[in-house]
Amino acid sequence: MSFEDVLNRVAQITAAVDVPVSVDVESGYGLPAARLIEGLLSVGAVGLNIEDTVHSEGNRLRSAGEHAELVGALRTAADSAGVHVVVNARTDVFLRKDGDDSDRVERAVRRLNEAAAAGADVLYPVGRHAPETLRRLTTELPLPVNAIALPDQDDPASFGPLGVGRISFGPYLQSALARRATEILAPWG
Repeated sequence: MSFEDVLNRVAQITAAVDVPVSVDVESGYGLPAARLIEGLLSVGAVGLNIEDTVHSEGNRLRSAGEHAELVGALRTAADSAGVHVVVNARTDVFLRKDGDDSDRVERAVRRLNEAAAAGADVLYPVGRHAPETLRRLTTELPLPVNAIALPDQDDPASFGPLGVGRISFGPYLQSALARRATEILAPWG
């Protein structure tokens, strides 16, 4: 989807709900931070996820500094607009299995600490993590940590004690609904 397509869909969502809406803006569509913020605010969104994978450049992983610079530019643009847009800074080092397993948590923490210092509100080390890894991330990071959950398998009450501040389902809600629909429709097939 183009950013304009995303904005059209987000406008439909914000018109239909009475809750704050946050948008996954992937890696930013190659647009300046000010344009991303302007577009999101124009359709009523007040939050965003920003990845450190640049899909349009062969799925290149931004350096920690480059990602922090983008987060900082998003914060500056939102502040200039007079709206506190919630910036959820995401790192894909776990999802991509980037580098060596032995220091992946340390590298993710360093990357996300830079994003926090640049103005992020939430930190998202995307991937499924063992409880001890989540506890370590929430302990070593200075902001609320976003975790991914399986809506049909995980216990919602298990995340709070680990220090998790935000939950995302990613594609797992759609997958769970599709499996359930398949079960329901099987006798009809």
